[in-house]
Amino acid sequence: MKVDRFTLLFVTSLLVLAPAWEAIADEQAKATAMRLGRMKAMSCAACHGMDGKGIERDGKWVAPGYADSEILKGDGRELALIILKGVQREDEDYTGAMAGMGEIYDDRSLAAVMTWVRNQWGGHDDVVTAEQAAAWRKEFEGVTGPVALSDIDE
Repeated sequence: MKVDRFTLLFVTSLLVLAPAWEAIADEQAKATAMRLGRMKAMSCAACHGMDGKGIERDGKWVAPGYADSEILKGDGRELALIILKGVQREDEDYTGAMAGMGEIYDDRSLAAVMTWVRNQWGGHDDVVTAEQAAAWRKEFEGVTGPVALSDIDE
């Protein structure tokens, strides 16, 4: 089969530029996840604060801050569990418990929120995928209520 120069040049350039296009697509996916995550995480900010440092009212914390949290620095599994199932109130240091968001967030939204908070305060620069979120949702489907933070390895 005879290949003309233009075709050869075109195919070669595709092979050379493919990694660059993939990087652009990855950055676009991350930007999309960050926008959606920021929007969805506004409900988190009501208790954890816009700055991720928590909110204090009348000398008590509504919820702990998650800025620099070991859970956020982790692989995402524990964070998914917490967001999906919620957290029990364990002591008097906090005024409330965290409701599970598993019924509210679909896998794409869960992944976006996790991407947002992990990138903002957990030292990550990656994207949590909807596929990862779906796998965690399936893993934790047998957990029927809020979890105790003391049961989660930090």
